[in-house]
Amino acid sequence: MAEYLTTAGAAEYAHRHPGSIRRSLEAGELHGVQRKKGGPWSIKPGCIDAYLAGQKCEHQAVTNVRPLRRRASG
Repeated sequence: MAEYLTTAGAAEYAHRHPGSIRRSLEAGELHGVQRKKGGPWSIKPGCIDAYLAGQKCEHQAVTNVRPLRRRASG
């Protein structure tokens, strides 16, 4: 199996409609990545398995991104 699936491939893998997969990605229920806003989604099969089981995948639990601090106005 491929390392990453497209929205259509993920829909076929999960036996769901591509629109349902896309909405779940946009809502944050299913973990996937986009290289740029509005671009195609890339989804790991493990993330789909976790989504179908009603769990968060390993990628959602770990993050090294911190929110930006606002500059002091003055």
